[in-house]
Amino acid sequence: MSLSNVLRHLVAISLMTLATLMSPLSVAAEDVPERSEIADQYKWDLADLYVDASAWEADKAKLIALLPGIADFRGKLGRDGNSLLAAIEAIQAIETIVANLYVYAGLKNFEDTRISDNAARFSEAQGLYSEFQQALAFFSPELLSIPEATLDHYVASTPGLALYEHYLDETARMRAYTLSEVEEKLLAMASDPLSKFDSVFTAIDSSDLQFGRIVDEAGVEVELTTSRYGAFLHSTDRRVRKAAWTQLFEGYQTLNHTLAANYEGHVKSRVFFARARGFDSRLQQATYTNAIPIEVFNNLISTVRAGSGPLQRYLKLRQQALGVERLEVWDMYAPIVEPSLANISFDEAKNIVAEALTPLGDEYLDIYWQGFDEGWVDAFANRGKRGGAYSWGTYTSKPYLSMNFEGTLNNVSTLAHEYGHSIHSYLTRNTQPQVYGDYRTFIAEIASMTNEAILMQKMLAEASSAAERAYLLSSYLDEFRGGFYRQASFADFEARAHAKVEAGEALTANVLNALYAEVFSDYYGDAVHTDELNQIEWSRIPHFLRSDNFYVYQYSTSFVAATALAKQILEEGEPARQRYLTMLKSGSNDYPIELLKKAGVDMTSSNPIKATVAVFDDLVGQLEQALHDMEATSSVAH
Repeated sequence: MSLSNVLRHLVAISLMTLATLMSPLSVAAEDVPERSEIADQYKWDLADLYVDASAWEADKAKLIALLPGIADFRGKLGRDGNSLLAAIEAIQAIETIVANLYVYAGLKNFEDTRISDNAARFSEAQGLYSEFQQALAFFSPELLSIPEATLDHYVASTPGLALYEHYLDETARMRAYTLSEVEEKLLAMASDPLSKFDSVFTAIDSSDLQFGRIVDEAGVEVELTTSRYGAFLHSTDRRVRKAAWTQLFEGYQTLNHTLAANYEGHVKSRVFFARARGFDSRLQQATYTNAIPIEVFNNLISTVRAGSGPLQRYLKLRQQALGVERLEVWDMYAPIVEPSLANISFDEAKNIVAEALTPLGDEYLDIYWQGFDEGWVDAFANRGKRGGAYSWGTYTSKPYLSMNFEGTLNNVSTLAHEYGHSIHSYLTRNTQPQVYGDYRTFIAEIASMTNEAILMQKMLAEASSAAERAYLLSSYLDEFRGGFYRQASFADFEARAHAKVEAGEALTANVLNALYAEVFSDYYGDAVHTDELNQIEWSRIPHFLRSDNFYVYQYSTSFVAATALAKQILEEGEPARQRYLTMLKSGSNDYPIELLKKAGVDMTSSNPIKATVAVFDDLVGQLEQALHDMEATSSVAH
């Protein structure tokens, strides 16, 4: 049993961090209002979870009283079907309380991180979640000790237990890789100290590293930070871009050997856990545990790497548009077309997204507007509010979403993206029982990316000028590049690094630098000049240090699936829409690969990946034409 909604949140925050690094700076702090100054219609309504802190405290007391009761089921799971069913249902009831306590405390804390009471409550919730996990430590080993034939008999003969057949099957998949209770306890004890490499990196990255100051576009000397770095890379001033990139990477270079030793420790710890459980490799463990055939990963990497030609073609087009002799790494995010969509009001954005999502049908749109009426959305930045965007909720709550709307095209896309998550959660939780009321990471990003793809097609179809079309295309291609090609290259690097450790090789700074340079060259070729500093980029990617590594490839597979599904919905209409909505309503009642097959996408084949490469290539061609049309219009005007 696991708190799947909590784990979904951790993924969302990871994605949020990535998006924040690649987006322009937020409004200056002095221009951000206090939360009390924002109209209620633009803030979420958390009363659906708890009316106030007192109600939260009451549920906390209830949980503390219930936790010891979990131990009563120990040693009884295999007694008979009714005993097993009673244990599952009781644990789920407790899980509901834990999830509500955790999510409410987190959302309140993220509203304004300056409020110490909210921060303390979130810390308490994290502690309660840990206690819940510890209380459940016996569950999986004991469940797996029940002979398979006996478990099948329980399911067939016990009213109510058949509902959990797929859940039990998912657990049973791990039978061959589950150790004795003593061994499991040892691995659990080792888990915390061997998962600290991420914390070490975070401490270095957030607190210890300093990047100095640079002179911005206005000639003002400002401090360079990781949060400001993305904005500087989007600057129209090439001097600013180069200064920001160079100083940031020089900062990481000063700790190249330290960060390499830390990453090697992390990789070795993951390989240790994989081998301890009997897996052939860490990659096999990561894919098998998530019920993803390993060929899905291998197909992705080999096909994207072989299909890097359109990526290089786009980068060469970017070089021409920028008018530079050679494209440098710090030029890869510079705007090549002046923004034609800006200062969009939030109400306008709501309507733009709604009109774009019309192909998803009335049911989908009704839920979309219902979310605004019911207070799902926290729209604007306020002082102390956590940055980025995310969707988060529990099985019994509203699917809340947060963003910091500033009137840009990116913000409109973010609204569509996060609403994809929230409507996916709503449809799942209103269709499935609690045990299947969430979805795996492999499926999670598909709903959000499908919304974005449909939105972009709608906006491109209605672009009023070549300049607007070029702006939309360049924006989408950059997003496409980041979500598809870049994430696949990251996964490629991870696989090669783990393979070296599994072969008994060391991961020194020189080895990792050379490995990253090799991977970068495989994808980007000669389309971008690789300054020697670029080879240390691996050392600043927080995703590589997560305990559940080998997950970034799922961003790429989600992009593939979303591209295919959006195309089917727009071209086939009703049949494709119904397949898609059925997937959104299925939660985790089947394996993710099977859910996608039912929706119309077979990710065990390389064909959808090749089709995605072809879509990228077509978009590059459209951008070439739009830029040509812009130039022709400009010539006529003069």
